[in-house]
Amino acid sequence: MLETIAVFQALPADRVARLEAAATLVEPLDGATVFQQGDPAAAVYAIVGGDGRVRIGAASDDSKILMVEVFHAGDIFGEIGVIDGEPRTADARAEGRLRLLRIPAASFLAVLSETPELGVGLCRMLSRRLRRTFALLQDATFERLEVRLARQLLYLADQHGRRTPLGLRLAGRFRHADLADLLGATPRSIITILNSWRASGTLAYDAPRGLLTLQDEAAMRALLR
Repeated sequence: MLETIAVFQALPADRVARLEAAATLVEPLDGATVFQQGDPAAAVYAIVGGDGRVRIGAASDDSKILMVEVFHAGDIFGEIGVIDGEPRTADARAEGRLRLLRIPAASFLAVLSETPELGVGLCRMLSRRLRRTFALLQDATFERLEVRLARQLLYLADQHGRRTPLGLRLAGRFRHADLADLLGATPRSIITILNSWRASGTLAYDAPRGLLTLQDEAAMRALLR
């Protein structure tokens, strides 16, 4: 099953087999907590199936929510705490149907210590995520919300979108509140921007089902220039 995960695809077959033998298949319920901020980092998780997603985020004492990342089939998460030995930095919550492989920290680190290919793959993956985090920080400081939302939608579409007759559809369901949580904005401000883009034909949004389709990618990418 791990052959579907990019970071494991360059590994020798016997190392992949060791990880799979040590792993446990988990099928969390919709809305279930996979781990919480502050928990010991006891495992790395690989999303090996399902059309759901895992939300990574945190909540403040006054119930404000920040969604840091969204992971789908083919992604891994939870590796940071396993690598540095520190507690979880955020919450992970399952949404929709998912099949996860839970790889114990000790087994993951043992294979990592003797497999340079895994180390290189992790470095590249973490570098991409760090670059994205820096870009989002820059956007939050300098850019208008419209630009920040465009960048976020294009990223989500590039990662797990699929082509349809209408355009490039994002994987999963995104309510106004979800997009607001990703950007630290208000749902009302997100609704205003989405309505403007719908009117101009830039995107289609099925609000009741949370389905977003980019109809004019060029127009959206032009906002980033």
